[in-house]
Order: sequence, then C-alpha cells, then structure tokens
Amino acid sequence: MSSHFIYGTHVKDVANKRRLQSAFHVQKEYQNTVFYVLPSNMWLKEARRNQPGLIITTFDDIASFILKQVGLSYVPLTEEERTLFFLQFLKEEVKFGEDDIVSGKARAYADTYGQIKRLGLDIEEIPSSLIPLQSLFKSYELQIVNGRGLLDPENILLRAMQVLRQRTEQIQIAKLVIDGYFDFSPLQALFIEALKEVGIPIDIYVPNHHQFDIVDQTVKELLTMGFTDERAEKQHVKVTKKVELVAASTNEEQWRGMFEQIYFENESYEKIGILLVDERVGTADLEKYAINYHLPINRAIKRKLSTTSIFSFLLAAIENTCAPKTKWEQLPLIEQILRLYQVSGLDYAKQKQSFLQMGECQEEQHDQLFKKIHGITWKKNAPFFTYIQQLRRIMDQLPFLTFWEEQFESEENVQKLKEMADEYKALMKMDNRLQQYEELLQEKGLENLLMTHDLFMEWVKELGEGLTHFEQRASKRGIAIHTWRDVSLFQGDKLYVVGMNEGVFPAVHQLSGYVQERDLLGSAVRFSSPTQDHFRAKQQAHFEQLQYVAKEITYTYVKGIDANYPLLPSTLLEDIQESSEIWTWEHRMEKPYSFSIEDQEEKIAFHVGKGYSVDYLPIEINKISKRLERLEQADEPITLYQHEPLQPVVSITALESYARCPFRYGMERILQVPEPATIQERVSPLDIGDLVHAIIEEVYSEVNVIGQSFANLQQNIDHIPERIEELFEEKWEQIETQSPELSRLDLELTKQQWKKRLRRWWQAERKHFWDNEHLTQMQVMAIEKPVRFELPLSEQQSLVLTGKADRVDRIDDAIVVYDYKSGQMNVKMDEVRSGLKLQLPLYAFAIRKELERLEQTPIKADGATYISLKEPAKRAGNGMWRNENVGKSSRYNVSSFSNKEDELGTEQFLIDHELKERIAEIWEGMQTSFPVEPRECSKFCQYRAVCRVTDEKRENANGK
Repeated sequence: MSSHFIYGTHVKDVANKRRLQSAFHVQKEYQNTVFYVLPSNMWLKEARRNQPGLIITTFDDIASFILKQVGLSYVPLTEEERTLFFLQFLKEEVKFGEDDIVSGKARAYADTYGQIKRLGLDIEEIPSSLIPLQSLFKSYELQIVNGRGLLDPENILLRAMQVLRQRTEQIQIAKLVIDGYFDFSPLQALFIEALKEVGIPIDIYVPNHHQFDIVDQTVKELLTMGFTDERAEKQHVKVTKKVELVAASTNEEQWRGMFEQIYFENESYEKIGILLVDERVGTADLEKYAINYHLPINRAIKRKLSTTSIFSFLLAAIENTCAPKTKWEQLPLIEQILRLYQVSGLDYAKQKQSFLQMGECQEEQHDQLFKKIHGITWKKNAPFFTYIQQLRRIMDQLPFLTFWEEQFESEENVQKLKEMADEYKALMKMDNRLQQYEELLQEKGLENLLMTHDLFMEWVKELGEGLTHFEQRASKRGIAIHTWRDVSLFQGDKLYVVGMNEGVFPAVHQLSGYVQERDLLGSAVRFSSPTQDHFRAKQQAHFEQLQYVAKEITYTYVKGIDANYPLLPSTLLEDIQESSEIWTWEHRMEKPYSFSIEDQEEKIAFHVGKGYSVDYLPIEINKISKRLERLEQADEPITLYQHEPLQPVVSITALESYARCPFRYGMERILQVPEPATIQERVSPLDIGDLVHAIIEEVYSEVNVIGQSFANLQQNIDHIPERIEELFEEKWEQIETQSPELSRLDLELTKQQWKKRLRRWWQAERKHFWDNEHLTQMQVMAIEKPVRFELPLSEQQSLVLTGKADRVDRIDDAIVVYDYKSGQMNVKMDEVRSGLKLQLPLYAFAIRKELERLEQTPIKADGATYISLKEPAKRAGNGMWRNENVGKSSRYNVSSFSNKEDELGTEQFLIDHELKERIAEIWEGMQTSFPVEPRECSKFCQYRAVCRVTDEKRENANGK
C-alpha cells in the first residue's frame, strides 16, 4: 500500500497544530526520527514554537542527517570556500580552453558549477555552451569533492541521494512531512524522489486553491514519481473584501504615507501587516521609518556590521596596498580613526583640514595609528588562513580598545556610550567569526588554501553584510512583517503590500554564473526547470494567495515625479482602480497634524515658505526666516574701509573681477577667504597661464624682438619651435610638482594637449606677424609693458589704474595691443560697457596717450585683441579694431565679424561707452558692497557653496 501522499491545504493552514501533533505522535510511537520540512525561516520558528520536540527542518539538514547516520566522513564547504578552490585551479593554468583566466572569473565558474548541480545534472550532462568548462568541473569533483571529501551545499544533497540508494538499510527515518511548498527546485525534487524510492513514508501538503498553476505543475511531477493525489476539492472562498492601489511620488513618501495611514487605523497594531515586495531593498527603509514614527514592528531591528565605523576602518586597512596615495585618497582612513576616537563636530572638521594641509594628524595617538595602518602590507597572493591571521593580529593590536575601556568608565553622554558599545560589540563579533573560520580551516586541513588579496577583500565585505547585532528587539504586539514566502502566517485583517512597481514584481529571474535559460532547452533537467515561465507562475501564485490571507489589502507603488514619464504599477494590478489619493511631500506638508517636533517644524517651515502668516513661530524657524529674508536681498555690505578709505589705486583686472562677481571679489580679495580644499581634478588654469606667458616672454626676449622690424627678424626665428619645446619640457616639471594629486595619465594627456596648442600658437604667430607681407615694417614695441595712468572720474575724483599689457606692436603712427590668454576669449561691446572686459580698451587708451605725451605727435590705436592659445589664429570677435583694419583688405588679417571701433584708444571711446561712469560705480562698490549679483558665474568658482546665487541669477549672468 502506498505511503506517499499529496494533500491539499489552505495557505493559512500550513503547519497547523493538528498536523504538527500528528507528526510528533508518529515520532514518539515509532521511537524514530520524523522530519517536518517548511519553506522559510519564519515558518520554521513558528512551527518549533507550536510543537517542541519535533524535528522541524530543511532539506539540507535532512541530507546532513543521512550522511551522519551512515557514518560518512565529510567536511561541509561554503559557497565562498568553493570559490577559493576554483581560484586555486585557475591559478595553476594561465589559460583554460581559449580564454585568458583572471581571478575575477573564479566566482563566475564556481557559481556556474553550483547552478548546474542545483539543476540536478551530472558533469557529463552540462549544456553544450558550457562544455569548455567540463574538464575544470571534473577536476574540482575529482580532487575536492571525491578526493578530499569537501562537500558544498549541492553536493551534500547529491551525496545523500547516493547513500540512500546504496545503503538503504542504514537509514532510519520514520516519516517525512513537507508542508507549504508551491514548488520544488530540481535538486529538491530529485531528493524527494530518492527518499520515496527507499520506502520512507512522505506526506506532502500543497496549497489547494484556484489559479495556483505552479502547484498543479508540482503535483503532476509528484505523480510521475508515484505519489497518490489525496487533495480534496479546491478551496475558493476568498476573504479579501477591500482592495486599493495607492501611488506615491517617491520611495520616502511611500513609506511615510503608509505609516501615517497605519497610525490612524482603528485596528490594533497586531491586526496590521506589511509585506515587503523586495525585502533586499525594503528592510532598511521599513526599520528607519518605523523608528521615525515610533510604531512597533514584530521584527527585531538589526544592524549590519558593514555599517559600523570599525568595519569601515578594518576594510580601509585591508584595502591599503602601500601604493602612493594622495592626501584625499588617505582621508577616508583619517575619518574612520577620528570617529573611532569619538572626535566629532568642529574638532572633527578642523582635524580633517589639518591633515589636508599638513599631511599628518594633530593628535599623536591618531597619527601613530594612521602611520601604522598605512604601513601595513598585504601579499597579492597568500593562503586564506594567512590573511585571516594577519587581520586578527591587526585587530588585536588596535590602540583605541584601551581608549574605549577608559571612556566606558568616565563618559557620561549616553549616546556616545551606546556608539562605543556598538563599535566594541561589532569588533568582538567580527573577531569571533574570524576565529571560527581560522579553526575551521585548520580542522579541514585547508591552511594552504590559496587566495588573492582582491578576493579576500570581497570575502570580508560579504562577512560584514552577513553579520548583524541587535539594535531593537521585536515587539510581540507590533505590526507583522512578512515576505512572499511567509505571508500566509499573517493573522490580522489589514495588509499593506509595499513596492508593487512594474519590473519589481513579478521580477525577472536570473540563473547563476554563465548558465542561460536557453541552456535549459533540451537539457536533462527532470523536474521544475527554472525558466522565466516557471518563476512567473510561482510569483502569480504568491500574488493570488493574498486574497485568502487578509480582509483588506492596500498595494503601494512609486509613481515618480515626472508626469510625462510616470513609473507604472505591477501588471498584476491592472484590474485594480488606482486611488485618487497620491502620497506626496506637498500633501503631507498640508496635513493639520504632526508626528514629532521635527515633523511639526518642517510643516511650519513649508507654510512660511508658501507665504502664509504663522503665529508663534518656533525660535529656530524665526531665525531662519529672517536670515533667508536677508540672503534673498543678496546684499553683503562690508565696513572695513569706513575709517581708512582705500587709496585711489586699483588694477584693471581687479575692476573686471569685481564686475564679474562682487561677492566672489569680496571673499577672495577683501576677506581673503582661502578656497575650500578639494580634490585636484585638473591642472590649475592659473599654473597653465603662468607657464604660457613665461614661455612667450622668454622666447621673444631671447631673439631680442623689441625694436626690430618683422622683416629683419625672419632669419632669427626658425629655431623657435625647438626652443618652445625645450622651455615647455623644462617648465612642465614645475607643473607636475604643483599637481601631486593628479595621475600620471592625466598629467601626460594635459601635457600633450598644451604642447600641441603651443605648436599651433607659433604657426599662427608666423602667419599673422612674421610671414605677413603687409607687416614687414611692423615691430614689437614692448613685451609685458607696465601700464599706470590717472583716470579722472569727476571734477573731485581721480583713480590711478594699473596693469600690464602682454605685447604692444607699432608701425609708423599706429599701435596694436595684444593680450595672450590660455582659455577661450571673445569680446562683446556690452561686456566692455559693463566692466567685464576693460583691459584692451584701457591699455590702448593709456599707451596711446603715453606715446603722444612722449613724442608730441598724434598716435592712433589700430586695434586691441586677445589671442587665445586654444584658437590662436582667430581674429574675429576677440578684439576691437578701427574700421579700416577690418575685412578682406585688413593688413592684420582681421575678419569682418570683429568689433569696429574707430575711436579706440581715445577719450571719445570712454565717453561713448560710459566707461568712466561704470568704473566710478565699480570703485564705489569695491569699498562697501559685495552683493550676490554675478555678471559671469563660473561652474568652477570655489565659493559656489556659500554664495546662494539663484538659478535665475545664474542664467542671467551667463546670458541664457
């Protein structure tokens, strides 16, 4: 008579007390082992609580029991350790097949092997696309699985099946009860078949409801094994009476909206449940917002060790390779040291700043620890056992352990004590786990198991993710928290299903390693082939079960904030009408209640910002309101010069700087606030500018260009390209010295870029000057010519302006002013009138006036222009010229698109463009007012973080 049956059960009736008691009765009657198998940890805990004494377990534990019962000696191997063995095999062969092997592929190969075993396939049965890996897998099984008796999780099940068939008489199992499974993996199904074949009685309880297609498929497979179907008529009475779908603008609003709704539910908290659609990303948010709203949940809140400061510190120590690092790359380690020594607030910021400036810590104990950790060396390849020992030695010698112990005795701040206690517990837990691994490796005889430094870092990171310590215990009367695997345990009435977005549920299933779904077609997989269709049917059943679990269900999803491209809810929710209510920040702010002081202040601030008048403003919001009111005016008066007025002498570049941005000018030149320390991402434009000007000046000085006609100099300039190269190489060394944080690659790319620009610059110089047949008699009058002149602003006031013209050329009674720039430079006459581009017209005015005074003869300014090293041949839009010098007939090769100014260099030019008035206005502001009113707003400005310039002002400044 058959003793292998399939029974139907209601999803909420899984592992009921009657079945548990029956199984326990069989165990007592036959004085033999009865196993009760359930699909999730929550089911296992619940069943063990309801029926002590019964072995409630998993398939893996049954397999281990069988191997132990027959006395088979083996050592269990984790998936991480399996990866190490694959790495060891790959290190022995530089190539495998035709692929170059790197250590990073070891995990992929190990995962591929594990997936094949989970499919229940032998190595001879692997898909054709994976044939190149067959010999590697055979070596692993021959040497590790069979040769050394090291069994990974899949091989423990497979070896148990082999034992069942070969040593049946030694297996003492009275009965096996399997309850609550929707389906079985191929390996689980093969294991069930092997248990049945040796005559072990098996009862399988499966959910018995309509539209559970995955269960019907599972039953069909069980029938092919020889099970008898004893299911009664399917249960179709659904308990759900109300279903709603609510959208949220963001993930935060989804959680806040749900918890606020729960807060006002009439039900007690234990009657409410939350189902995490994706528990991997939802758990942290659940715990965070439950704490924020002071709502109890029936789940312990745990903290991963990977989130602690001590773990980050140890990871920084492991990642240290003694390779040269910039101070910015070393800063994370400094931050960890300061946190572990409980340094916080302003002192924390100051010590970080000190390190960036000086390269060492202020406190001796901090500096000693930093140097010690920075000096640690790790071998690129070493035994796993050696890496663990080295890490434990580092942990054992940490000096702040003594600091913590002293603080435990003297510190009175409860929050700081808790932080130190958490870090101390995390360190102890980490050390205990490392010790366990150390002992386990010795026990297994794996002291020489090879590992790479990179793989060890990954292993430690996984260890930090897996280890946790309690922060808050579960509340017995709290909100029930479930996943799809255990939601039928819910005993309440109202269920929130959080995160039902399209693509999240149903989710796409991924096979492990290099196994693809196409490999399953025509394969030897016998049961439950893990295709997309299979997992879609399983997720459909998970969804359908909810209607048998809760009276009310609220599905939530994130819609996003882009009305044109909204995110969509799960396709399974197509028949549910979406609620008119949307959880958004604006709607939440408009609600007439608050849940905390912080929530209340945020809502008051929202209404104040909207222009409402609010009685009894909190002190802090009142302060902020007044501060914002002042900041919005953008006025920044400074009273430094009330008693000692500025001397009426100013550089023309200072006038331009103030005109560009008064606020930046005040910060940079008046208050002399140093720019914030940041990671150097490029060679300083100032350094490049100095280099370019120095090369140009030196080259022209060496050939003695001043006072000689271009025609006379033609024979003396052929060597200049080589000389530019020599000077550039010589001066570039200084650039590299000033840029220690940049990589060699970045420096080399910048170097080649500027070498190329200098070559193009010289080609343009020859074209426009030395080889220009119209300028043979022209000569360079001055290089780096100082400019200083008095400009009357009114009858009562004059201002002395200073500057330096890069180059002045002269032919007969005409001069041209040139200003070399390392960046791009254009000139619009509006920019001249606004004070942004004053150098060219004022230099032309001052030099022409000086020559007329010295020579007592009329002089005219033919033009004044910028020469950009990025576009050195350009003579259009980057200067201003007399009309006769523009167009096709221009002896200066000036395009007709240039600015035409016949009065350039004259008093009339200043009058036409109202330059005296603008300069007077700028000069007045430079003494008293530095508002946030930029005319040019650079994305590289070092004061952007504090200037509060609005987007509107920025767009206006940049001419958008």
